[in-house]
Order: sequence, then C-alpha cells, then structure tokens
Amino acid sequence: METNTPVYTFEMVWQGLMENREQIKELTKNVYGISRSNGMMSEESIYNVLERDMTFAGVRFDVIEARVPIKDEKFRTLTDLDIVMHNSNVVAIVEVKYKVDKKDVRELITKKLHYFKQYFPLDIDYKIILGVGGMSFDDEAIEEAKRNGVGIIKVVGDKIEYHTEGIKTY
Repeated sequence: METNTPVYTFEMVWQGLMENREQIKELTKNVYGISRSNGMMSEESIYNVLERDMTFAGVRFDVIEARVPIKDEKFRTLTDLDIVMHNSNVVAIVEVKYKVDKKDVRELITKKLHYFKQYFPLDIDYKIILGVGGMSFDDEAIEEAKRNGVGIIKVVGDKIEYHTEGIKTY
C-alpha cells in the first residue's frame, strides 16, 4: 500500500530546527526590547513626577537619584535601586516596574532593602521608607504592599496616584 507521506532526511529536519531557532532568537530579542522600553518609560515617568515636587509619603526630600547600583566588595553589581530619595533623616527607595506583581514587592523588602542596609551603612539613624511604582498592578501586589507598609505610586493616564496610608519605616 502506497502512502503520500513525505520523506524527510536528517539534514532537512536539522535545517528546519536551525531556522526556527534563529526566528525564536530574533523574536526573543524584540520582546526583550519592548519590555525594556516599557520599564524605562515607567521609571522615567515616575522619576519625573517625584523630581518635580521632591515629596513622597508626605516627606520632603533634598536629593533624588535614579538607577543607583549596589556593588559588593569586589565592585560587582548586585542590584540597582530604581529611585532613591533622601534628606537629612529619611531615605526613600522606590522600585519601578511596568507591571508590578507580588514578587516585585517582596524582592524590594527582602533583597533590595537588605543590600541597601548592608552596602550603604548609615552613620546616623535614618528612617527608610519603601515604595513601588508602575503603570499597572496586579491585586496581589497591592495587597502585599499594603500588608508590608510599602507605598504605591501608580500611573493612571496622565496623572499619578499615591497610596501611602499605612506606610512604615524600616
């Protein structure tokens, strides 16, 4: 019995896999670029608003910095702090994402705050407050932020909403 099933050689299959691999690489590069652009747009929008009035959670700040690297003793970058604001007794650390999820809030509280305290030892007793900012938030992220006393900065159209009630010092 004769069938019309095409016959593929190993070389033909391999060539197809390599073509797909290159297409996937290109697609991955494009998606990463879009994601990175969205993140940078979010950071810039929130930074500009904070820089304009230099306040967060009712606290007036003297200095604002963007993308502050935290480096270890061998000068390897461990992480970056998206926005840091400070005055003579309060430091605010704001993590910014395009879409904020629960993991981002937890990482700010556990990893980034820990690194900040470890690698930026403060000579006086600064109060540290935390915030998360973004274009959108999933519900779990908002609950996690509120539960842990982390302020929320949300871009809504061409306006910014602050939710800082219950913010705590670390």
